[in-house]
Amino acid sequence: MNVAAVTNTSLNTLPCITKDESIDQDYAALIAGFYPVQEYQTRDEINAEDGELSKFKNDLRDKGAAVFLKELDEEKIKALVEEYRAKLLKEKEKNPEIPMDINKMVNDYKKKLIEEMMEAQKEEKEKKGKESEMLMSSEMLEQIQTLRNDEQKSGIAEIGFLEQILSSSNQQSEDNSVLR
Repeated sequence: MNVAAVTNTSLNTLPCITKDESIDQDYAALIAGFYPVQEYQTRDEINAEDGELSKFKNDLRDKGAAVFLKELDEEKIKALVEEYRAKLLKEKEKNPEIPMDINKMVNDYKKKLIEEMMEAQKEEKEKKGKESEMLMSSEMLEQIQTLRNDEQKSGIAEIGFLEQILSSSNQQSEDNSVLR
């Protein structure tokens, strides 16, 4: 859009601009030409218009997360295998004298991808297990620290449970001997 086209635009074709006497109407038309006004849409309205997002949500709801992820992984593997097959076919066309068993090579590649995927899932599970253990141990340390801080605030010295019992029983026996 050029400047001449914007300046020749009448105010009647621009619905967002009303007759406002405080600003020059030509200037308002020029600005409106460069910055068209779009109707406000909420995030839900934008998402409702997105067909791929709707398909994704429906698939996830219908299949469940585990089945959906399994199918997604299968699609990824299938795409990689097809890409590898195409690469091998091109290579065979360039060098027809080299003997290649494309089907065997593709099957081996597919097995390798599946093994890598399984290893990655196994490592992820182990990592989550370690993270949960670390979280549990850090929570326990945090609780111990909170207890010690509470003891220090309350004025109770940091002595063990056994020492507290023994010291209280010693005080009672001394009190009893004084009373007799």
